[in-house]
Parts: sequence; C-alpha cells; structure tokens
Amino acid sequence: MTMPWDRPAHPPQTAPQPLSLLDGIAHSHEISWTPTPESTLASDIVTAVEEASARFDRFAPWVAEHFPETVDGTIESPIQHVPETRDFLSRLLQRDLPGELWVKRDDALPISGSIKSRGGVHEVFRLFEEKQHESLSVASTGNLALSIGTVGPLLGFDTEVHMSVDAKQWKKDLLRSRGATVIEHPGLFTETVAAARHSAGDAFFIDDENSLGLFAGYAVAGQRLKEQFEAEGKNFTPDNPLYVYLPCGVGGGPGGVAFGMKMAFGEAVSCHFVEPTASPCMLLGAFTGNPDVTCADYGLSGRTIADGLAVQSPSPLAFEHAAHLVSGFHTLNDTTFLAAVNWLERSASIIAEPSATAGLTIPWRLPDLPDTATHLVWLTGGSLIPDQDKDRLRGQAATASLHWQR
Repeated sequence: MTMPWDRPAHPPQTAPQPLSLLDGIAHSHEISWTPTPESTLASDIVTAVEEASARFDRFAPWVAEHFPETVDGTIESPIQHVPETRDFLSRLLQRDLPGELWVKRDDALPISGSIKSRGGVHEVFRLFEEKQHESLSVASTGNLALSIGTVGPLLGFDTEVHMSVDAKQWKKDLLRSRGATVIEHPGLFTETVAAARHSAGDAFFIDDENSLGLFAGYAVAGQRLKEQFEAEGKNFTPDNPLYVYLPCGVGGGPGGVAFGMKMAFGEAVSCHFVEPTASPCMLLGAFTGNPDVTCADYGLSGRTIADGLAVQSPSPLAFEHAAHLVSGFHTLNDTTFLAAVNWLERSASIIAEPSATAGLTIPWRLPDLPDTATHLVWLTGGSLIPDQDKDRLRGQAATASLHWQR
C-alpha cells in the first residue's frame, strides 16, 4: 500500500520536485517522503518553551484542585511499551520491525483527553496571567476546543468555540456542558478559522495556525518524555535512536512536539509527521517550499475520517520553526486510519480516535532501521469518546480492517 520515493539530496526548502511525488499526492496515494532534516532551533522559541514549562509548574496547584485525576497537577500522559502490537503488525505487514515499539498515551491526557491539553491549556494559562482579556475565541475541529473550552470558563473567561463541519457532535455537546458557547460552521477547518478570526471582536482569538503559546505548550512534552524514558532506563544517542511518529493537521501540535523533541534529544531523535491522503498540507508545504499552499491546489477535498487532521493549509508558525526538523512525511487513506483503530485495540486494548492512530504502521515503511531503534507512536486523542460512539467506531474499524486485508 506504500509507494516508496527516493530521498532527495537537500532539505525540504530546496528539495527537487519530481513529478511522481506530486502526482501521487494529487491522486490520493499513500506515500512516504523522507527529506534530510536540519536541526536549527530558534533561540526565541527555545525561551518560550522554557517559559511554558515554568508556567505549567506555577499552575500545578490550581490544576490539582480542579482536575484531581492529574498527578500533583501535572498535565502529562504515560508511555507504554507495546511488544504485542509490534508482533501483531509485523505479522500483518509481513515484515519484522527492528527495535521496540512504544506508544505515548496522549489519548488519555487529563482535561481534554488529547494532545491539545498541552498547547490549549497552556495558552489559557498565559492569557490569564496577562489579565488583558475577558473573553476568548478559538476555531477547532474538536480537540483544541475541548481544552480551551474546558479551562477557559473555569478561569472566568467567556469562551466561544467555532467548530468546522467535521467536528464530532459529542465534542460539541461536551463543550456546551462545560460552559463554552459553540458556534457551528458548514465549512472545513481553514474556512472556519477565517470566519472565527473575522468575528472575534474584543475577544482574544487563539489562532491554531499562528499561536506561539500553543506551540510552546506542546513543546514542553520533549523534556518530560526524556525524563519518562530515563525512568525506564532508556537513553538515546544517534547510534541508539528514538523515532517519533506524530499525527499532523495544521502542524502546530506535532510541530511543537518535534521542536521539544529536538531540544531534549538533539540528533538522537527522528520525527515523522503523518497526514490523511485527502489533506497532506504540511507535506505539500515542506515539499514545495510554499507555506501558502493549499490541498485544494492539488484537487484534494480535505475531507477525512481523521477529523482532527482535516486541514487544507499548514500553520505558518509550524512551517517556519518545525518543518525543517522532520525526517519523514507520510500519508494514509481513511481505510488505513480506521483499520489501525481495530489493530491497536486488538493488540493492546487501547481505543483511540482514527487520527490518533496515524503513526501506528509507519515504522514498517522505513528502510534500514537499526536493531537499537526505539519507536514511539504518539496517540493524540480518544479517552473521552462516549460509549455509544466507541461502539460505532469499533464496528467501522473492524469493517475497515477486513477491507484493508483484502
């Protein structure tokens, strides 16, 4: 199912553009592109990440009071070794995977049950400390809205969330129950962002495409992950590398995490972004060197079962500060997204959103992996899915798995 592409000789900004890759993207093929990454980290962003880490520490007592499910007020998720999943997928994909397979359980992250708890909650904390605004506005496919729409009202903000057509109904209902005002839009994410930005008025618009506060909050994950692996007796070097696989929509979440990974692990980490075949906006931006590219330019609809990844254009902030750090860009179709939900639950008893399972099969695409490699698949959301929706998702995933294996 994977179409291999040659590694270009240059970073994404100057990479040659073989027609075959863009043609594959335009025809919605599952593809992988592995550019040569750079490791340059902007010093002002490093400072912002350090400030974000300190801010999380300051708010820990408040978090512990309002969210007792956290450990001492730390918004963090565990890592989990899943050898049974590695063995299951090795049989399914008919290739052994060198090294260990782990998952990062942001599907169970406190507050919003997704990676968005990192960036979204941090940005609300930052705005609360500034004390310059009384109301907040945000546009989202769902998970970012859940983080901001949960913490914002608790800290006294009037919170308005604009949700695109692909947002799940249960997320809208949960937000309303937590005190946020939900405004529904008929368009996809990029159109919803534009409409929300235009109507924000006096509210502070938390811009998923350009927010340094969101980006820095995500990046705090880097040092924390390093400490988690050290507690497991694992340290990484270029000869004993860590590969991290991240679902990618607009790019802020995975971009921030990738930046944090490079801060923590340097050359020992290799970051890979995974997007839907219908909306590979970060791949297109990195490959063409054009941050203003849209998926519609290549005839792609942007509609996908992976609702959090249904984005037409990359984040300019993430493009500038993270695209060059990425070692691989990969795409999946909806059948693979859904089938991976089934495979993860069957092998590890973890139920996650389709978008969260994006990285699950990607390690098997990579050539010449060392036996010393450790692979970490970042699960970005899923624990708050209502039981009725979980049952529906299980049925869809089982059907997709059967279809995929044919």
